[in-house]
Amino acid sequence: MKYGRALLNDVEGYVPGEQPKDPDVIKLNTNENPYPPSPMALEALRHVSADALRKYPDPLSMRLRARWAELQGYAGPEWVIAGNGMDELLAMAVRTFVDPGDGILTTWPTYTLYETLARLHGARVEAVELDDAFQLPETFYGHGGRLCFLPRPNAPTGVCAPRQDVERFCSGFPGLVVIDEAYVDFADDDCMDLAKRHENVIVMRTFSKSFSLAGLRLGLAVAQPGIIAEFLKTKDSYNLNAVTQAVGLAALNDYEYMKRNAARVVATRKRVTAALEGLGFVVTPSQSNFVLARWGGKPEARTVFERLKERRIFVRYFDVPRLRDALRISIGTEQEMDALIAALRDIVQ
Repeated sequence: MKYGRALLNDVEGYVPGEQPKDPDVIKLNTNENPYPPSPMALEALRHVSADALRKYPDPLSMRLRARWAELQGYAGPEWVIAGNGMDELLAMAVRTFVDPGDGILTTWPTYTLYETLARLHGARVEAVELDDAFQLPETFYGHGGRLCFLPRPNAPTGVCAPRQDVERFCSGFPGLVVIDEAYVDFADDDCMDLAKRHENVIVMRTFSKSFSLAGLRLGLAVAQPGIIAEFLKTKDSYNLNAVTQAVGLAALNDYEYMKRNAARVVATRKRVTAALEGLGFVVTPSQSNFVLARWGGKPEARTVFERLKERRIFVRYFDVPRLRDALRISIGTEQEMDALIAALRDIVQ
């Protein structure tokens, strides 16, 4: 590209999961919640006023930040930053705390946006291979870097590193640790409190999964006030619009609704895991709203993916090392998962 930055010549950009145009597709490829958002959130959406749209929104999203701090046991909004989806927060972390040429540590396999963000910024990426159980290997603890992206649960594996391992790593890492908790509401525990005890920890959450608000684009992160102050220097002036702020706050005020929906997803995940294993898949123990189902038989995993798509059932296939024998399957409604299992039974047996 004649006018492009030389840095971008070898960067392809992040490729999200396919968004089918057909509304009748069973969409199990992008880890959305199958259940609707909170009725309070929908009511807030209906009552966004013309005046709220005419004026600029609160540039600091103070009510959202204060409510999140309250819910998570933090002292106040100075411990919280809000973003236009957690993806913006991840990008802000690189923009705020990493200089071109610095090292960013992560694991493999993991969320590929981490590498994209690093390369867009001219940073070096060091990805440490997870062990055979997709857990942190001992060698991970000896690495340095300006920043580390550490997802818990991990995507696309669904595996959760034990809390004590995460805290051990944070205690020894010389840079900042971003703990990506996008899927943690489907897990047995979380690391939300670690930012209180470790000055180098940022814990991020999204509304795209458990809150059923992927279309809203909202993420929140906690960190010590000095870290948040640095974030505020680099965020866009009005990064959250008035609709997002109003609906997000209403969703937080109906927190128990989210937890009930997350519990429904977890129950379905357990049932689907057993059904997949009954078909011969090896399912990685998941703490997320998806499962990674590995397939060693015939037809190959890529062909299974393609045949499901022919039946208008979308799952995710990654043509990358360690994942070529696997399908990542989002947990949908009970009826959607029954249709998936029936289709797989026809395809692989």
